[in-house]
Amino acid sequence: MDMMAQSLMLAKKPHIIIATPGRLVDHLENTKGFSLRNLKVLVMDEADRILNMDFEEEVDKILKVIPRERRTFLFSATMTKKVQKLHRASLVDPVRVEVSTKFQTVEQLQQYYIFIPVKYKDVYLVHILNEMAGNSFMVFMATCNGTVRVALLLRNLGLDAIPLHGQMTQISDWPH
Repeated sequence: MDMMAQSLMLAKKPHIIIATPGRLVDHLENTKGFSLRNLKVLVMDEADRILNMDFEEEVDKILKVIPRERRTFLFSATMTKKVQKLHRASLVDPVRVEVSTKFQTVEQLQQYYIFIPVKYKDVYLVHILNEMAGNSFMVFMATCNGTVRVALLLRNLGLDAIPLHGQMTQISDWPH
């Protein structure tokens, strides 16, 4: 979606805005009438990854223009130095929730690791899915394109698979 279409949507004063830091700063600087003065809740998911992608400058710009009186939820898989710095700079009386490593997965969950050459990944995946047919599977991919590619491969081979990723506008975009 281009900046103009997004600007029109922002003009409607939505209750929830989901954005990358870079695009949000673009709108703060270039979209007439757009501000975050009335922001009540800030949610930063995967803060460690956002900061590792060099969005630190954009996050700082956003933090400077949003109200100090707000609720902030900061989610991170790791507590990097950048996340700790952001944590100290943007949170008041923070509550830190950590998942302990002493907890284990449920006994019914079957987990497997298979080390194979990259060029054979798809072949092994199809083999495993066929061998364990009748079960439900969740396959995690590193990229949106990889998600679509593998889903198309599996569908072309007669398996019922759907891709889910952040660049899809709606699940209805995918043929059923």
